[in-house]
Amino acid sequence: MRWCVMFCLILSCPGWADECAMAFRHGILISPEQIRVQSSNRTVFQINHDRQLFIRGEWITLTPAEQELLQRYSHLLRKFVPEVVSIAVDSVELGLSAIESMLSGIGDSSQQEEWQQLIRESTYQLTSRFVRSGDHFYLAPQSLHELDSFLHGELKHQLKTLAKQTVGAVWEALQDALRQTDDNFERTESPSWQPLAELVTKINAGLDQKAGELEEKSALFCQRLTELDQIESQLQQRVPQLMQYDVIIAKP
Repeated sequence: MRWCVMFCLILSCPGWADECAMAFRHGILISPEQIRVQSSNRTVFQINHDRQLFIRGEWITLTPAEQELLQRYSHLLRKFVPEVVSIAVDSVELGLSAIESMLSGIGDSSQQEEWQQLIRESTYQLTSRFVRSGDHFYLAPQSLHELDSFLHGELKHQLKTLAKQTVGAVWEALQDALRQTDDNFERTESPSWQPLAELVTKINAGLDQKAGELEEKSALFCQRLTELDQIESQLQQRVPQLMQYDVIIAKP
């Protein structure tokens, strides 16, 4: 597996996402005490306190050299996964906070609750592949190219759709307010009101900044994935039960 990944890197295109033609085959769940490798929402192997290995619930006895390999593997995952997840989650929160800011102070409590519910549902949909809760992190199976595509394409499209929905809802709320008062539009308008185009431009600018942050760290991420793959190969040689659970794979 290691040589396949190295071959892909050597023959790669200049673009960073293509250059890092590597992927997580399984989901990774990280907490302060554990690292869980998951397939179909089930833990296939688990690392406790960076030194204990469990495969399908069975504790695997390791030599001191194997424990050292496992510890290096765990430390690299703890560096890589939270950083990647945080970039993705920060991007989602950035876009949603811009929309929430626009909604502030507009409509009655019932309308506010309806809009907040819409935002909560969107948050769940957008962060299903990247979860951050305190010092717990989850990264779903995916490649760096897919993460790049998420930031540059999918996330922008979904936030733009949500912005259209909320702007439409806000406009209806303003019209309702105008029908019930003699005040003019300028007095009814919220200070945070923004036209749709301006709102989308603001969101896209923030997302481009986060995507740029990801791109700046691409070489470091590639290096960490390569190191993870090399250590994983060594662990598989020493612990054959791990052979069926490649975490890092080459993905054309």
